[in-house]
Amino acid sequence: MSEPTIAVVACCYNLEPEDFCARLDKVASTLGVRFVGVVVANRLGAVLRRTRDWIVIRGSNTTHDFSGYSEGLRQLRDTKDKCPKDVLFVNDSVFERHHARENLRAVLQHLPLVNQIQVAAIAGKVDHYATVCHCNPWSGLSLYVSSYCFALNQPALDILSGLQAQAEEDGLQDDLALSAPEWGAGMPANFREFIRAFTSYGHTSFTWPGLARYRIDDRLLTIKARCIYLEHRLSGEIGKHGCIVPVNARKLDSLRLYLAEKLAGLQRAVRKN
Repeated sequence: MSEPTIAVVACCYNLEPEDFCARLDKVASTLGVRFVGVVVANRLGAVLRRTRDWIVIRGSNTTHDFSGYSEGLRQLRDTKDKCPKDVLFVNDSVFERHHARENLRAVLQHLPLVNQIQVAAIAGKVDHYATVCHCNPWSGLSLYVSSYCFALNQPALDILSGLQAQAEEDGLQDDLALSAPEWGAGMPANFREFIRAFTSYGHTSFTWPGLARYRIDDRLLTIKARCIYLEHRLSGEIGKHGCIVPVNARKLDSLRLYLAEKLAGLQRAVRKN
């Protein structure tokens, strides 16, 4: 009996596409499934090499993972005669900053439910708003799904595809600095301040870790701000009329994921030293 096949759109920047594919295939094997889909390589100069199960394409990197997800989904739809009922989305940070197997296992465990839901649905690790903006302005819910590893059913795929146009409508143009009065003018004011607090206000208890890792300029901040918007807008649009399926809702599931993440962090620290 062959293993179940899971449609995947994967996005990488730090990892080479070939290495990323190999790691995904290895995890899939331990989970008893087969990943088949599209890898979007966002880093200029990455080597594009197709394998049996993966189409590898060059990404624009205009909005990091989210442009990669949109471009990969478009490629998946162009390649397949019929779009899969559900699609797993993942980026290479699942290996670099998370426990890959546990996150993927948790999402895959909820795929059958996502597939059966008749309205738009998303499954992934849920986080709750803790400061500045205490609920999602589009859904009114106090939670959102992290975008490094999640799954969408077919009704939710069109929502993902339409996010970039919504960002433009809300005033998140690439040529506007975050400090410009017109930046983000179309979105709720408290959520606009939520993004600014995370990316540019500099308070030590609430800042993007990338501020310490990268060379920061207005363009990078604008792109990061747009990525934050897209992550929360995706959960907001789905949560407004559809269903959010947390993979960490039960205490046991939450503890299991927490411990796996801590273990992965400790292993990375040991390798680094």
